Order: sequence, then structure tokens, then C-alpha cells
Amino acid sequence: MPTQARRSPVTVVLALLLAGCLGACSPRDPDSMVLAARHAQEQGEPRTAVIMLKGALQKDSTHRGARLLLGEVYLAQADPQAAEQELRRARGLGADAGKVMLLLGKALLMQGRYDQVLSEIGPATAPAQRPAILALRGNALLGQGKVDEARTQFSEALKLSPESAQSLLGLARIAVWEKQTARAHTLLVRALAAHPGEIDCLRYRADLLRAEGQTEQALALQQAILARHPHNAQALVDVANLHIDAGRIGPARSALASARKLTGDSVGLLYAEAMLDFRDNQRAAALEKVQRVLRAAPEHYPSLLLAGALQMTQGAHQEAAAHLQRFLQAYPGHPYASKLLVSIRLAANDPQAAWSLLEPLLGRYPDDLELLSLAGEASLRGGRFDQAAQLFERAASLRPDSAAFRTGLAVSHLGHGDSERAIGELEHANQLARDKPAATGVLLAMSYLRAGQTDKALQVAQEMEQRADNPLVQNLKGGIFLARADARAARISFNKALALYPAYLPALTNLERLDALEQRSADTRPRYLKALEKMPRDSALMEALARLALAQQRVPEALSWIERARAAQPDALPLALRAAQLYLQAGQPDKAFLLAQQLQSLHPGNAAVLGMLGQSAVAARRFAQAMEAYARLAALSPGSGRPHVYLASLHIAQKQDAAALAALDKALTIEPGLLEARITLVNLLLHQGKPAQALAVASALKKSQPGASAGDKLEGDVYSAQGRDKEALGAYQLAFSKQPSGAALIQISGALDRLGRAAEADALAERWFAQHPADVPTRLHVASRKLVGGNPGAAIPHLEAVLQVEPANLSALNDLAWCYQRVGNRQALAIAERAYARAPDSPVVLDTLGWIHLAQGNLARAAPLLKKANALAPHAPEILYHYGMLLAKEGDKRAARSQLQKALASGPGFARRQEAQALLESL
Repeated sequence: MPTQARRSPVTVVLALLLAGCLGACSPRDPDSMVLAARHAQEQGEPRTAVIMLKGALQKDSTHRGARLLLGEVYLAQADPQAAEQELRRARGLGADAGKVMLLLGKALLMQGRYDQVLSEIGPATAPAQRPAILALRGNALLGQGKVDEARTQFSEALKLSPESAQSLLGLARIAVWEKQTARAHTLLVRALAAHPGEIDCLRYRADLLRAEGQTEQALALQQAILARHPHNAQALVDVANLHIDAGRIGPARSALASARKLTGDSVGLLYAEAMLDFRDNQRAAALEKVQRVLRAAPEHYPSLLLAGALQMTQGAHQEAAAHLQRFLQAYPGHPYASKLLVSIRLAANDPQAAWSLLEPLLGRYPDDLELLSLAGEASLRGGRFDQAAQLFERAASLRPDSAAFRTGLAVSHLGHGDSERAIGELEHANQLARDKPAATGVLLAMSYLRAGQTDKALQVAQEMEQRADNPLVQNLKGGIFLARADARAARISFNKALALYPAYLPALTNLERLDALEQRSADTRPRYLKALEKMPRDSALMEALARLALAQQRVPEALSWIERARAAQPDALPLALRAAQLYLQAGQPDKAFLLAQQLQSLHPGNAAVLGMLGQSAVAARRFAQAMEAYARLAALSPGSGRPHVYLASLHIAQKQDAAALAALDKALTIEPGLLEARITLVNLLLHQGKPAQALAVASALKKSQPGASAGDKLEGDVYSAQGRDKEALGAYQLAFSKQPSGAALIQISGALDRLGRAAEADALAERWFAQHPADVPTRLHVASRKLVGGNPGAAIPHLEAVLQVEPANLSALNDLAWCYQRVGNRQALAIAERAYARAPDSPVVLDTLGWIHLAQGNLARAAPLLKKANALAPHAPEILYHYGMLLAKEGDKRAARSQLQKALASGPGFARRQEAQALLESL
């Protein structure tokens, strides 16, 4: 075909213009050139438009129309820096202020300069522009992470313009941030129904599909953009990235070549080409292109990040660190950039600098496998071996292909603009290789261990030991030996770990478990104290001693240890939260509440602190403060329904049923599948005497989750509350058939007992224990049933089985001693002494041991034990009875009568009433 036949319509128009064939305007007239440029832009010839506009400005540098259009063209070609420059000049020359403000706001937004958007782009004076300005400001707030404020702006815009595409897009971004992807798709479909060609909405929907792994569907959307806008360079770049995802490097290069014909050497295209080279492992070519970008635009942040990644792989750590630090100044805490810089710090053997970067990220991304591995490596090199073990264990429990691995990509897409998308592309590549032998070894050994391949796990651990012996490796070996049932070798390895590092908490904890298994619990506390002598400021050891004291019911000692731990590390928030929890466990809610208040003033936006403030306020019966705390938690976590369940529980406690129902409705609106909300709702309806409505809630749950047991269990609870035990039994059995569990078995047993079918309950339990011999909670429940039924002999086998699994289980030890005494088994005293060694301040344990001594005629030993039990629990009828019996045997009849009368006045729940009455009458 002849050359003339291939001339495009826009070329013909330009030729006519330059020949002076359009009338009055001279071919050298700037107005004519601007008109020609606009035609070129509309026909998809942006390079021609730029040439024409620059020509016009050479003739008249004050031509505001040329400046404004040039800014628009640059903006359309994803060059926001150049666009900003031209738009500011146009505004200075008197161009339409409203139009310039919108375009300038978009240019700033694309650069991630959110503060400037909010300071420079004020409320629109013209009503027609107000929805667009509100959406622009909403996107800037969203980029700053101010989700609720952004939502308000988008909602206001929609009131003015119900189908505003940018506002619907902003709400879709918020939905993704709140993990409501289905809602995001719905909002985008609504926007596209009203505006089928809206590029930003089409691109974002393609991004969502890509993040969900639906590459071909995302590609189809991008192709739809190109069908409407065949000269859209950014769509071609997006198509290239999708081809890269699918491993199609050739088509990717072809798409970028087409984009280059449209834009030439633009910043956006150069960066995209550098990314393609990076992904194609052509690192030198990628670095050359990204350096060209940075020469033209030194503040192009995606290029700073890519340059840092490329230079790091080439060993230029100093230059890489400089680029990454500049990037992190603009995007503090950015996960991918931080990981790169952490690797550089570790390569320079500076674990403290690495940890300072990692610590804040771990709280935000607790399930990021790579972060956990890096943090474990930093802890290991910094000598924090117990911390390293915890981090590696957490990392080993995660799958490398989990959704958490894509956290950085989702976060980078929160803001609106070119920089965020470009950074997301770089994270998506994530081809950085690291040499992490310690981390790899630990993760591999743990993986083998969980798979039951202990020989392979031990081989890995021994190879690690040969390379570099440290307490983490020895503790790992000990765990492997325990899995092989070699307790002696395990103890040797754990002790070796302590020889290398006396305060290594995982080894101390494992030795504590071994002590319990081998009935050497008396060795545990001295070992912790010995470690503390060598590391007197170690707060973790003090915390462990507090936990040990609490387990032995030495509450004052536990509180003393936790307060010493806080004094050693006053700024440690996790420790302070655990201290508040310990105060609650120790029955000191006011102390927990005061501590939570202090923490809240220091950490006002911390969800864990607000949760503790609410929990402690409830325990201290400070309902107003609890309400305020949970309301703030709800505002802080808009995607979670749980704070509203807490609020509902508070309303119920204050008999505010209507408010409780409203809170539960809100919880279920946010999280329709939230089981806690449905359980609370069912209980509230039952309390209100509305069993039919309660049953409807349970039935609705069954329909929505037919394969789950929760709906059947709730139905059983409703029937049980009505005394309809036969129907309750059927519902509980159906729940058990769907999801067998000890908890479901307990409910079935209860229903069978109430129906007088205890033998069936026993047979069911025996079948369950044949398959689940280590189910301690269910064993304890069955033993309790036997005790309540007055059959201690039948409880004994279950309690003995519990102690086979958990030799230090205090409840089992105490109940077994009591049962042995009732059936005349001589082991009663020895078992009671074991319980007493574990919990010398427990009134129940003191009573059991004192009563056994009393029954055996050892009054001198029984007296201090029963007296102390009575002082600790002065209203417990069983203890009052035993103490009265002691006083009677000592000859103090008056005091004995007083104790027995108190026991008899305690109410109908006192099981030894007849014996106490007979003793009282004999005095």
C-alpha cells in the first residue's frame, strides 16, 4: 500500500493546519498549534500533542491554554511530575482555577504527596466540582491511612453525586483494606455500570483480580481498556505486567514496545522497562534504566526502591542502603523496603540496626513469613536466643504461599496513584535471594519434626551444631529427642543449651515440662532462680517465675515477680499487658484497670491496650469506662464485629436489652459469620423469654453453614434451656456427627444424664477415650460427673489417665487424692502432698491434705493446714466442715459448733450436710 494511503486522520488534520487551510489562523499561530495538539491527544497521539504544545510555547511562553493542555497530556501519560510543573504555570497565567485544582490534585496524588493534596486542594466553590474534590481529598486521606475520614469524604460525595465513579472507587479501596473483597467488587460493578469506560475503576478491578490470582480475567479487563483507549500507555504497561505474571516475557516486551511508541522515554515507561528487566533477571540493564529515571526524576520513589534492590544484589550495599533510606523517609515502615535494608544490616553484622527496622513491622504484619525469618535471624545474631526460637517456630507454622505473603502489595495499593502501583509491582516480583543458613536449618528441622520424620530432623540439627553450636540448636535437639521419647537425651540437650546461655527461656521451659513428667517439679523453681542470679535484669525470667508462682497459687509471690519484671523493663508494652492480665487472674481488677489506663494514655491507638482496658473495666465493674474503651476499639477496627459483641455483653449486664440487640445487629452486619455474636444473641433472646426467636437465629446459622456444627449446637442450647432434653440430645448428636469433639460429647452426656440414660453417656465416653486418650478437659468433666454423682471409685481411672498426660495437673492431683481417701487407697497422702508442693497456698489443696491427715489421726499436721484453708476460704462449706471436725477432735466444742453451723447455713449445695448435722448434734 502506498505511503500516502497509510496517513492517519490526525496527520491529515495537522498537515492541513500547517498549510493554512483552516482559515484565518496563521500556521505559526500558537492557538492553531494548541487546537492541533488537542486533536492529536484525542486521536491517541500524545507525542505529537507534546511536540505541538512545546512549539506553541516557544512562540508564546505565557499561553495558558498550551500550559494547561500540556499538563493534561503529561497526566494522561503517567508523568505527574511534569504535569504538576505545567499545571502550576497554567494557574499562574490565569487558567480556569477549578479545572487546574482538580488536575493538580490528581498529579500530587499520583506522586503520593497526600499532605499537599489536603493543604492545596480545598473545598470547591462551584457545586458541580464538589463531588470530585471530595473524592480527591478522600483518596489523599486514604493514602495517609485515615480510613474513617476518607470514608466520610466519599460518602459526602455520593450524597451529591450518587454514581460518582471516583467515590465508589474510593469506597472499594476501603473495602479491600477491611478485607471485604466481595463488597469492593460490588462497588466497582456499580461504578462501571454508570461509567463503563472509567479507566481507574477498570484498572482497580483488574488489580483485584490479579491479587486473587485471576490473571487471565485481569488481562481481559486491561484489554477492554485498550479497546476503548487504544493509545493508553499505562494500560499497555499493565498488560505487560500481567504477561510477566504468567511467565510470558515476549508478549510483555511487545506491550512495552507499543507503549514506547506512544510516550518515548517517559519516566513511567523507563521504570516499567526496568521492572521487566529485573524480573527477567537482566539486572545490569534494569539498573541502567532506573538510573536514567533517577537522573530525570530524583524523587521517583519506586525507582529508588528498585535501585536499592538491584544494587543490593550486586553487592553495592552502601549505595543500596542510601537509596532505601531515602525511600523509607517517604514511606516509613514499608515492608519490602524494610526487608531489603534489614538484609543489608545483617550482611554488615549489625543485628541491632536490623531489629530496630523489624520490631515495628512485626506488630503490623505478624504472619509475614519473610519478616519472621529475618527477625529470627536478627535475634539469633544479637544473642536473643529465646526470642529467635519463638520467631522461627512462628515462621515454621506458616505456608510460604499464604495470603499474608502478599500483605505489602495490598497495602501499597491503598493509596491512589502511580507510585503506589509501581511499588506494588516491585513487591510482586520479590526475587531477592538471601543466604539464611540458620533460619533455613531451623525451619527445615521443624518441618521434619511436624511430619514425624525425627531422624531427618535430628540430622539437620546435628549439621547445624557442627557449623555453630548455640542454645537454639541444643534446644531444637532436645525437642527432637522428646519426640523420640528419649527423655534422658532431651534433658542433656536442654542443659547444654543453658550451659551456653543460662537464661535461655525455651530450654528452661522444656526442662520444667520434663520435671513434671518425671515427678521432679521441686527442681523447677531453683533452676529459674539460678538463671536469674546470672542474669539479674532478665524480665522474661521474672515473668516465668510469676507464672510458676501463679500455677502454684502463690498469688502474692506471682505479683511480686511481675512487678519486678516491669521495673526491669518499664517501656515493654507486651510485658505490661501480661502484667495487667495477671492482676485479673489474681483477682485484683482495680490494679489491672489502673495499669490499662496508664498504657492507654501512652498508646492511644493500640487495639490490644483498648481491649485490656475494656476487659479490666468490666472486671472492676466500671461499665461506663468499659463501654468507652470498646466503642473506641470498634472505631479503631471497623472491619471487626467483636468489639460490638463486647459492647452488647456490657449492655446485657446493665439490662439494656435494646442497646444490646442493636450492637449485635451491627456486629453481624460487619461479620455475618461471627459465631460469638450469634451465641450472645441466642442467650439474650432466651433471657427475654423468646425461645422461638432464639431458635430462628440458630436455624438461620444452620442454613448459612450447613456443614458446620455451630447451628446444631445452638439449637441444642435453646432446647436445653426450655427443658426439652430429647430435642436437645438430637441437636447435640447432629453437631457431634458433623464435627466430633470433646466439648460436643460433654453436651451429649449432659442431655443423656438428664434423660436418665447415664449408662449410654458412659459408653459414649469410653468409645471417645479409646480414640482420644489424651483429651484432658473431657476426662476431667467425666471425673467430675462421677464425683457429683457420689461415685469416687468411678472417677479414679479418669483422673489417673489425666495424670499420665499431664503429671502436674493440679485439679487432677487434688481430686485423685480425695477419691483415694474416700475409697481407702493408701496413695491418697502421697498424691495430696504432690498437689501441695505445686500449690501450697490453695485452700482446696490445703483442705484435702489436712482432711487426709485428720482422717489418719495426725492432728498436729492437719491443724495448721485446715486452719490456713479456713482463713483463705472462710465461706467454703466443705472446709468449714473439716475444720469443725478438727476442732471437735481437739476438744474445742464451742468453736467446732460455730464452724459446723456456718457450713449448714451455706445452702443446699453442701454435699456433706448429713455428716455435719450428725456431728453437730453429737457435740
